[in-house]
Amino acid sequence: MNILIPNKWLLEQLETTLKPEKIQEFVSLCGPSVERIYQRGNDEVYDIEITTNRVDSMSVRGIAREAAVILEQFDVPAKLVSQSLLKKDIPKPTDSTKTLQLPKIIDQKKLCRRTMCVVLRDVQRTATPKWMADRLSQIELNVHESAIDITNYVTHELGHPIHAFDYDQVMKLGGEINITEAKKGDEFTTLDGESYTCVGGEVVFKNPEGVIIDLPSIKGTSNTSINDSTKNILLWIEAIHPSKVRFASMTHAIRTVAAQLSEKGIDSHLAEPTLVKAVQLYQELCDVQIASEVYDDFSKEEKLATIIIDLKKIQDYLGISIEKSQVVSILEKLECQVNAVKNTLHVTPPSFRKDLTIPADIVEEIARIYGYHNLPSVLMPTRIPLNKPKDVNFEAEEKTKHFLADTGWFEIYSYSMVSEQLAKNSAYKIEEHLKLANSLTEDKVYLRRSLIPSLEEMIEKNPQEENLSVFELANVYHPRTDQLPLETLYLGMVSQKSLRKTKGDLSSLLQKFYITDFEVKQKTDENRGKILVGKIEIGKIWIDTLKGTGKKMTCIEIEMKALLPLIKTHPAYKALPKTASIKEQLTFTLPAKTQIGPVLQTIREIDGNIKQVTLDDVYQANHTFSIEYWNEKKNLSNELIKPLREKIVKTIEKDYSAKLVGKI
Repeated sequence: MNILIPNKWLLEQLETTLKPEKIQEFVSLCGPSVERIYQRGNDEVYDIEITTNRVDSMSVRGIAREAAVILEQFDVPAKLVSQSLLKKDIPKPTDSTKTLQLPKIIDQKKLCRRTMCVVLRDVQRTATPKWMADRLSQIELNVHESAIDITNYVTHELGHPIHAFDYDQVMKLGGEINITEAKKGDEFTTLDGESYTCVGGEVVFKNPEGVIIDLPSIKGTSNTSINDSTKNILLWIEAIHPSKVRFASMTHAIRTVAAQLSEKGIDSHLAEPTLVKAVQLYQELCDVQIASEVYDDFSKEEKLATIIIDLKKIQDYLGISIEKSQVVSILEKLECQVNAVKNTLHVTPPSFRKDLTIPADIVEEIARIYGYHNLPSVLMPTRIPLNKPKDVNFEAEEKTKHFLADTGWFEIYSYSMVSEQLAKNSAYKIEEHLKLANSLTEDKVYLRRSLIPSLEEMIEKNPQEENLSVFELANVYHPRTDQLPLETLYLGMVSQKSLRKTKGDLSSLLQKFYITDFEVKQKTDENRGKILVGKIEIGKIWIDTLKGTGKKMTCIEIEMKALLPLIKTHPAYKALPKTASIKEQLTFTLPAKTQIGPVLQTIREIDGNIKQVTLDDVYQANHTFSIEYWNEKKNLSNELIKPLREKIVKTIEKDYSAKLVGKI
């Protein structure tokens, strides 16, 4: 994600005289990428890309901390401003005779690692001061009033979400905050008036009657939010389990800054300075009185594991030798605790660096602060491999995509994970699919074994499109015992065109790869057949019915592993035949619902001199077949063909209750 940091705001946390352009240059070399600098009002604003694992950098304070370490590596005077904000800095209730009772808090420890709150009374509703309003506008946040904007300001400055409840509303609703999981069907309305229904499992705050009064770490609800009549505030911080935050946020598509921070695992130690900063601003801007003791439940404090790494391994990874003292210095500047034991370092990351878990993470930190630009560029000592896997042909894959797109087919990209219903719509039983143990949503629980159900779903969702044709070239996943699934590349094609036209498109595609001996072998069902190249089966073709409308869809599924070895880069030389072939047409009146596939196959099998049989035309019940006769050793005459012709007519009339049109 990207964050915006005004330069003057940054310099409140970072002591340096460096110009913004130089800060951009140096920080981008060794840390978060400063993509551009905007001029907004009377200040420069950094647009900074933060990788998802670096939640500690998603704030003004976080960027200042990074910059302080990086700039020092370039011999630039820079220092992180000291922040001695402790719990003791929060004063006791201003007047012991006017204290307000904290709500009863029922905390399920498995859901929330830390909870902090304090009551502020007699909030004076004031306009947001210009300096704060300017900064919020510069980072593209709406400006309301001080009582509301303070929480947004502190969240952006320190990187920990904080929420302000209407205290009196909380108490009117029962004076209880139960941190629990929502039940399926529970409803809530957010502070912007949007209504939602729970799917079950979301972490919510409920009152004694089970009414949801907050969607924590994501968005407040309308029944406890600050309004024009708010006089007392319950200032609140929580640390909900990250996976629970992401589940609720993605399920209901509520993507707030609070959600984006919380779902990545914020340092719970930030709660304390965040609460203090917010209280100080409320005292300064809203003239509040502290009306309660600070509630703090931090029973789930997490300690990061110590990482042990050999100095030689660091050298092997980087390809250069860095002095032990320099390595230790870099890590300590990153606030790691380092204990050197001979040639081994025992590194304990700070609480805000949960992304550091293995030795490679430590090496990466050393490399980036030392400077990737300082690492020598050396060619690999081994030869670059020039061979490619036998079962991969990227050129053929691209050629396939471009050809189909050029002939009116639309390429789609569907999820590898499919719903139970789509899995059942494939040719495989539901138990023959791999089920995900940690599916993100309820409709993406199985790894697909076929592309066709997703392609059919696309056509079903676009009923307004006539003759829609879609395709996808992607992997399907076949389960294997005690192994990862077998990934196999398939070409899936689904079209509202007729079977004949769709076969024609496939034939044209294969001809692009100089494959001419292609046929569809249909035996008992003209709506289903095998796709053959010579005697090799490369896929299947069939007709499905579109749900709701009853329209027909032609489906093709090609296994690329079988097709790729057959692809040619140029046409093969074929000598001209020494004998000539003879072609003729026979028209039969066939009974209704006669399957054409078996008729074609029957004619082919009558005699070895019958080279090819195709259906050329259909008019009502009359079907015209084109038949080619050929013998590689001698020219065929009409006299030689006559008995074959008679045999064809006799066989078709007998087997299919047909009648020849005309005479032979």
